[in-house]
Amino acid sequence: MIKKYFISNIFIVLLLNLLVKPIWIFFIDRKVQLTVGHEVYGLYGAFVGLTLIFNIILDFGITNYNNKSVAADTGLIEKNLPNMLLAKILLSFVYFLVIFLVTFLLHYDKNALMLVGSIGVIQMLNSFLLFLRSNVSANHHFKTDSLLSVLDKLIMIIICGYFLYFSDKQSQFKIEWFIMIQVVAYLLAISYSVFIITRRYTKIHYSHISVEKILNVSKSSIPYALLILFMAIYMRSDTLMLERISGAEQNSLYLEAYRVLDASNMIAYLFAVVLLPMFSRMLSKKLNIESLVVITSNIMISFSLAMAAFCVVYAEEITTLLYPKDASFDLTFIFQWVMGSFPAFCIMYIYSTLLTANDNIKLLTKIAFVGSLFSIVLNSFMIHYFEAKGAAITCFVIEWGVGIAYIIYCVRILKISTGVLRVFKFLTVFVAVLLFNYFLKYLNVNLLVTIPFNGLFFIGLVYIIRLWDRKYIETYLKLLKLNN
Repeated sequence: MIKKYFISNIFIVLLLNLLVKPIWIFFIDRKVQLTVGHEVYGLYGAFVGLTLIFNIILDFGITNYNNKSVAADTGLIEKNLPNMLLAKILLSFVYFLVIFLVTFLLHYDKNALMLVGSIGVIQMLNSFLLFLRSNVSANHHFKTDSLLSVLDKLIMIIICGYFLYFSDKQSQFKIEWFIMIQVVAYLLAISYSVFIITRRYTKIHYSHISVEKILNVSKSSIPYALLILFMAIYMRSDTLMLERISGAEQNSLYLEAYRVLDASNMIAYLFAVVLLPMFSRMLSKKLNIESLVVITSNIMISFSLAMAAFCVVYAEEITTLLYPKDASFDLTFIFQWVMGSFPAFCIMYIYSTLLTANDNIKLLTKIAFVGSLFSIVLNSFMIHYFEAKGAAITCFVIEWGVGIAYIIYCVRILKISTGVLRVFKFLTVFVAVLLFNYFLKYLNVNLLVTIPFNGLFFIGLVYIIRLWDRKYIETYLKLLKLNN
């Protein structure tokens, strides 16, 4: 019964996210970029990267702390809620001071400051929504939390969709409208979250405010905050650097190629969300985690390698389909390198999650710091000489370097075996899918027709070489039951 309940909730989370977020990415965000133009969207994308780098200031581990403490004792929500809300309000002031200071130091003008501030408001509201959702998920109301996880995007899709596809003003659509619609959507989602919390769990009583508790939570969260800051730098600083060094148009071109990677990473991230509590509970009970690591990596890495191989071969066709006016050798080249980093992201989601569950925060912070340092240095050189193409190559090098580092330390610390045979099987998947798609391309098979062919070929291949197995799936379900 517990297994059925858990799996049904995970299925709902995946289904809602896979239905809503791809629509947002490909039909709304992409359409906005094509409508407002490269210069405007490139600047917007750079500022999104800047505000995301310092996003940790808005939270400082408060959401994670609240989720854990309320899940352990639901009665704590009455005291936590006012304290955490006040802490986030104070941190928001610090956040805006930091992003305005950085914007000023980067020599942007007054109009840019206004744009940064507006995007900062979006990040702030998103942070508050995540915190409010943590109270819902901590009470194990997963279906409600699933709805809240996509509610903001649903509202944005409806409003933006009208202006972009049905309004007679679609050609006049401005980036400021896009930002304002996001603000409105977050405010509505936050209002609904507050309604649910005050109706189901507790009213907000500010008499419970304790400055000492706020300071203690913030102090204990510093290691996590540093880790997230460094990870944000090596994963998000490229767009800001690209805009500053090569201009907004080059950054917009890079963001076009990166959009498919963002959509792909969404699936990998949802796996990581499920893996963290499973790894944590198994490690606390001193259970063997290797079978879960093997099963998850066999699924995620094999899929990501097949996806990367497909995108390398059909890069020109995919970019032409998505951006017919911008199709070029440069965009194709950027897309191939960016999508080549997708398996590295999947590796990071598995093995960094495992190290997090094992409480190796200092080690993770060191890896992230080195990764951010190399990212800045390498991007400075590569972007200067090769512009967006250089940023794409840097993305590939850094993500694979960090991903391999996570594997090495998991092997050393947790004695997780990699297995030469498994590595060979992964390489087999990549090469086989690559050759299969070159063959389809040689036969001039239509891009959309190749997708089901690839699906059938991939499923058959992973079962033949036993990367996927019925026993693995059964073991995975047993582990789900064990951890719930």
